Amino acid sequence: MHDPVDIRRRIDRLVARVDRRDDYGQLLARGQVALAVEDLDDVEAWRAEIKRKARADRIKVRTGVEDGLVWALRIRTGNADLLAAASRYRDFLSRAAPLAVELWHEPHVALRDGEEVVCTCGRCSALGYADAAEGVIGGALFKDECPNEEPPAITAVTMMHVPGSRRPGGR
Repeated sequence: MHDPVDIRRRIDRLVARVDRRDDYGQLLARGQVALAVEDLDDVEAWRAEIKRKARADRIKVRTGVEDGLVWALRIRTGNADLLAAASRYRDFLSRAAPLAVELWHEPHVALRDGEEVVCTCGRCSALGYADAAEGVIGGALFKDECPNEEPPAITAVTMMHVPGSRRPGGR
């Protein structure tokens, strides 16, 4: 486990970095962005601005409006580095998530940026941080037992990354 002070600093830096991004920055970082239509003054102007910036950067995007959401999706073809990073992230989370589950937490991804992730427990205030690129795992989610006595519910993180999670064992 990593130093708790270093983990807190990493979480703070990740949150600050993501908070600075506008919608187009989120599209570039995550490959997608979606907003509620009601949160925008002019949906078509938002779509036009995203497309204008994408043309300037020579990237392909698709935008749309449906079910009360306006969205933009970056079209990527065959980016080997991106696929390798996604694979490292999945493999690393498959090593980190079981640590939280063993401690009876209900891990949820709160924030992800590239190969970094901040997870929370759905039942207590525990936070966890993992960075696949640097091999860093830390925080209460991966170190301290959940104070709840009831068995944890199965989350998307546990279903995807914890073998046998459909049949939780005893505490």
